[in-house]
Amino acid sequence: MKLNLRKRYDLLVVFMLFLAVFPAERADWFAVVEEQTLSFRHLLRWSFGDRQIDALSKDIVLVNTDEKFFAKYHSFPLRRTDIGRIVHNLKELGAKVIAIDTLMDFPSSYGEDPVLAADLKNAGNTLLVAQADFRNGKFIRINYPTAELDRASASSITNISSSSAIITSLSRLRVYPELTALKSGWPYSVRVAAMFLGVEPSLAGGVLSLGDIHIPLDRQNRFLIDFAPLPTGTKFLSESAGISALEFLDISKLDENDRMELGTWVKDKIVLLGDTSEVSHDWFDTPVGMVYGIEIIADTVNTLLHGAPLRPADDGLQAAVTIATFALLLLLAAFVSSPLLRAPIVLILFAAYVGATTYAYIHAGIVFRVTYLALALLLAYLTIEFRQYMDVRNQKQQISKTFGQYIPHELVDEMTRSGQTVSIGGESREMTVLFSDVRGFTTISEGLAPQVLTQLMNAFLSPMTRVIHGHRGTIDKYMGDAIMAFWGAPLHDPDHARHAVEAALHMITEMEAINADFAARGWKPIKIGVGLNTGVMNVGNMGSDFRLAYTVLGDAVNLGSRLEGLTKQYGIQTIISEDTARAVPDLITRELDQVRVKGKDTPVTIMEPVGFSADVDAAVIDTLARYHAMLTLYRAQEWDRAEAELQALIKEEPGRMLYKIYLDRILHFRDHPPGAAWDGVFTFTTK
Repeated sequence: MKLNLRKRYDLLVVFMLFLAVFPAERADWFAVVEEQTLSFRHLLRWSFGDRQIDALSKDIVLVNTDEKFFAKYHSFPLRRTDIGRIVHNLKELGAKVIAIDTLMDFPSSYGEDPVLAADLKNAGNTLLVAQADFRNGKFIRINYPTAELDRASASSITNISSSSAIITSLSRLRVYPELTALKSGWPYSVRVAAMFLGVEPSLAGGVLSLGDIHIPLDRQNRFLIDFAPLPTGTKFLSESAGISALEFLDISKLDENDRMELGTWVKDKIVLLGDTSEVSHDWFDTPVGMVYGIEIIADTVNTLLHGAPLRPADDGLQAAVTIATFALLLLLAAFVSSPLLRAPIVLILFAAYVGATTYAYIHAGIVFRVTYLALALLLAYLTIEFRQYMDVRNQKQQISKTFGQYIPHELVDEMTRSGQTVSIGGESREMTVLFSDVRGFTTISEGLAPQVLTQLMNAFLSPMTRVIHGHRGTIDKYMGDAIMAFWGAPLHDPDHARHAVEAALHMITEMEAINADFAARGWKPIKIGVGLNTGVMNVGNMGSDFRLAYTVLGDAVNLGSRLEGLTKQYGIQTIISEDTARAVPDLITRELDQVRVKGKDTPVTIMEPVGFSADVDAAVIDTLARYHAMLTLYRAQEWDRAEAELQALIKEEPGRMLYKIYLDRILHFRDHPPGAAWDGVFTFTTK
């Protein structure tokens, strides 16, 4: 076969892709994806590795405060005097190291610090939490426990962060060389392990040493946490390696046998005292799922005591695998012309690489970076196929021109790939629909010349359309100043509700730029209302033999339209249904009301999206909690208490119409009680 290199630009692209693997690996460009591969491999390691070798060390025990503890303790959080009692009793029972995973950087409100400090000092084997303060990646200072507690006990920093800026998945512990010379500058888990081993940690030449244990660190001075496998039937490490702190609050009444039995849990061991209750929210995403903070510490200490068995693959070995894969793919691209033959070969090559690296992870603890080479392989294969695809481009472009005149381009692409034709009809899918409308558009458009009105509409609809398309939405139709769009078709989108909510929030923020443009043109500013609903809808090409439209129909669609209309009633810009909110678990919402919209008998809970949990600050969360508490009082017909809460909220947010709506309702219901059978639902008789 004669190779025409002038036409084989895809071979150059393949070469560049594999060349890019090396800097990409070094800079962790795709850390978020690599974290997911670690999760996959580690779960397989739990299933097929040596569970006895990988298990949590018998020298580590968790003394935890969970829901059952606080139910009997009748208070939250654990008082510092009781922490001191537990420390005293643990020491008396023979605990070798007592690590307390609680940040106590503010003095006790009850003046308990002197008592706790005395117990810590008498124990002599305790470790408290400190935290390193970083601003934009730059170290500022270490936040120590209160001065009195700091004098009584050692402390260390508990900082641990994700490898990715996109998701928070804790898989590595980082040692900060610049902090190790400072007081409390060693990572908490490192200091715990060192105290247990009776050594001082050291860092030299990228190697962390704990006596005879030497652990090579990566370029960012990190090592992988080897999360211990959990016994069958348990979800958290604290269930199998933990004991309730309640057992250690008071041991004075134990007889000798009971004391000895309790002592077997902690004698000569590392005891980690921490909170595993849901109310503490001290849990984090890891490669093995959600794990409590104290359990991450336990796994990290266990990793250190085992010498960090998960080690990065040698750079030379990783490079050799990359070069060999590139050479094989280059030969494949150059000499195999049939896509039906290329596809299985590439699939086998990909599976062999993933299988080999997974085997190395499970049985040898060698950690290859999977994402970068796999991504290069995938993109290289797609490049090769794309070049061949271009040979038949003209024919497919003709199809796109023909059908693209009246249906969305996503459907055209789907038709092109499948070779199927369009027929009138539809299918039922769970989707999300969006309706938006300009407030008072008739008043705004009065006095505008037709040409100016056309320019105004284009200046509004174009950026709104870009926002919807940017979040994977399909424009159904424009209805004057109104927009109808949907998510989840023609292409399936499992995150259709999230993408729709993101689009709605983006549309509201985009209005600032639109109104700034309008002001520059001398036009009046505009506001929009947006309604979203998620549910089963009928979607497809509907119309006649003369004209088709790819659209959605159904009761769920009608409800979306009704919700947009309700935005005017509540003085807000966006309303979503409870089904949409339920489909986006990390969305923070303000429940507005339970309503019956016109034409629908079943009550619907309507909500205002506030933002995603990662972006909403604590003050807003607190205000929402107070508002929702008021709503509970209102529905329980406790008018006085509900009104008091409302008055307090109105002082903080006097412009929020929602508060005034409920205030008016309360005043009405005082004079006209709704009765014991009242369900709290408000019925709208108009659209």
